[in-house]
Amino acid sequence: MKKYLNTNENFKAAAVFFMLFVSISSFAHFGSKGPFGGIITCSTTAADTVYFGTAEGGVYESTSAALVGWRPRPVGLKSGKITALAHSGKYLYAATADSGIFVFNGSDNSGNRYWNKVNNGLTNLNATSLLAINATTLLAGTTNGIFITTNGGTSWTAANGGLHHLHVTQFAKIQNKIFITTEDGGIYVFDDTGTNWVDFNDTNTDHINETDELSANASTDELMVLNENGLFLATAVSTTATPVYTSVFANLPSDIVIQSVYNDGTSWYLSTDQGVFVSSNGTISWAALNAGLPAVQVNTIVSFKGGLVCGTVDKGIYKTALPFTAWTVMNVGFNNLRTTAMHTSGTGFIAVATENGVYVSNDIAANYKTANNGLVDSLHVNDLIMGESFLFAATQNDGVYVTPDSGKHWSAATTGLATLDIKKLFYSDNTLYAIDADNAIYHSPLTSINWSPLQTGLPVNAEPTAMAFYGNNILLGTLGQGIFIRTTTGSSWSAYNSGLTDLNVTSVTVMANKIYAGTDGSGVFISDSAKANIHWSATASTANAIWHTTAMNLNGSKIQAMAAYGGYVWASYKGGLLASSDEGVTWIEGGNQFNLPSFTDVVKINFVTTRVFVSTENNGLYSNALTELPTVVTGLRNASVNTDALQIYPNPTAGSFALNTSNIKGQISQVTIFDHAGNVKNRFNTLQDLYTVDYTQGMYVVQVNTAEGAVYTQKMIIQ
Repeated sequence: MKKYLNTNENFKAAAVFFMLFVSISSFAHFGSKGPFGGIITCSTTAADTVYFGTAEGGVYESTSAALVGWRPRPVGLKSGKITALAHSGKYLYAATADSGIFVFNGSDNSGNRYWNKVNNGLTNLNATSLLAINATTLLAGTTNGIFITTNGGTSWTAANGGLHHLHVTQFAKIQNKIFITTEDGGIYVFDDTGTNWVDFNDTNTDHINETDELSANASTDELMVLNENGLFLATAVSTTATPVYTSVFANLPSDIVIQSVYNDGTSWYLSTDQGVFVSSNGTISWAALNAGLPAVQVNTIVSFKGGLVCGTVDKGIYKTALPFTAWTVMNVGFNNLRTTAMHTSGTGFIAVATENGVYVSNDIAANYKTANNGLVDSLHVNDLIMGESFLFAATQNDGVYVTPDSGKHWSAATTGLATLDIKKLFYSDNTLYAIDADNAIYHSPLTSINWSPLQTGLPVNAEPTAMAFYGNNILLGTLGQGIFIRTTTGSSWSAYNSGLTDLNVTSVTVMANKIYAGTDGSGVFISDSAKANIHWSATASTANAIWHTTAMNLNGSKIQAMAAYGGYVWASYKGGLLASSDEGVTWIEGGNQFNLPSFTDVVKINFVTTRVFVSTENNGLYSNALTELPTVVTGLRNASVNTDALQIYPNPTAGSFALNTSNIKGQISQVTIFDHAGNVKNRFNTLQDLYTVDYTQGMYVVQVNTAEGAVYTQKMIIQ
């Protein structure tokens, strides 16, 4: 039997494999999948990189002058609430509103970068501002004073001598002078001895509330200060001990709200609730700089590679070249929107609900369209689910909505609901299920919406959290009361908690003849699904399967969502996603985790044919190729499987492909093709030069068996 290829064919196979590897590698690991946009709070630059901090979603960076894409840098942060950024020339530092200060200096053996917490000696974790003086010396402002480190953050000491107002809001530096603003005490400067802070005010700034913003222009030796009485400029600040602050509010709209002040050495810039304003140095005369910018609040501006970049509220990031012509949106990879719901299905359909409404995509999140027509409560969608060709949305204030055309037209589907605050939706076998804010369960036929209660048998105080379906049964998880089961046509729920030592069930799923329950503190439990045999037992620990979340003390036993797909059972927790192919005997990382935020919940797990999707609270959707996980084929869990020796080319393929079996040892006895669920698509008892199949788009598994009992597998993509 032929089981080799000639040299030329081997070369072609190697070339195709290399191109495939490059293609897969460029999309490997969890990546942000939008929709893009969000709230920026602060910014800084260092060398060839610009950084933005966000209100809830951590830190993003871009190293391209074109700003063609943003990369999240979330791992290691215990909070996504970034209040200030500073670069020491060696490392990036981030201040947070509730977890202190972090330095981006971690790196594992694979080159993955992460943050380390540096709070030793920091008695107030509400950090408001940062100033890097040199590579190892930094100042941190907090709501209760100033701290200094001279060893790169290893330890901090208080530096409040002479400071009578401790709520620090901003730093600025000119030559050897360091200036600060305080919330209700005006401006201070470090004295010449470097031991005490000295009052640096006049009547326009002394003891004025909301002294929030400060910017220095070293080339003109000026400070610009914002307080509740207006915007003021002081000159010769590096040499005078008695500054004079002059109002520079002229030319600005009277109702403007200024968010930040910035100077690039040539011009002053204001970020405001009415866009961007600019004035040249010298005589201050403000002019709007808003062409191309939507009517949106701007929070921060920074110069970068000959242009400007600004961060907004909700709409993300914009850039412009200088001299100014117009702003251009640059949000690719910046998925910082608060996200409340997700549904994915088929080869590439995505629906996601955010603080800006509902979006849908038909190309695996490459492009989104808004989908809110008729959805009255589009800004408060709690869940999304697909029933056959209908998409349903659960809303906080307006009940359930349905669309037959992927969001082009929504209509209410609320008949029979006792309350219009709906938390979750589920679908199985032409029936919809809903859980409302009062923890009542409803069901309705898909084709004629008429909701009716489904409570019988549940304790009065039961709090349903999740549903899964198998055979003619509904599996229900509750928080505090464990697991309940009923048949779809039955009249009552029954508790099935034998062996379940943690009744706080957050999630449930089903695979083959096993049922699974995720708990809020005890990991995952498994049982046979036959009612007579239900007895729960704990799977292997989910606490330590991902090293970096373990190092951060994230609790992998607090399961937030579960799902089953592609031969794996999946379980998520804050900062991590796990997968098991052996019924919970072992748990592995569900793909490389180093882009998943470690400070936000992973609240839902969904799939398209070739990818896993997860939704996070404040960073939108993340996705990873299923090819990152080892191949699993139903019935082969105990077989010796080799995924390296077998090669397929071309891969992806339109349906015609060849096999490179030169690395397979032994006589080939059979070639079998499975779909992602493990169903046999084709069997071949002889090795062929070319295989031609007619399959739908998606991921498949090619398996080669030898007469000696060895099994070789490889994933194949049909495009």
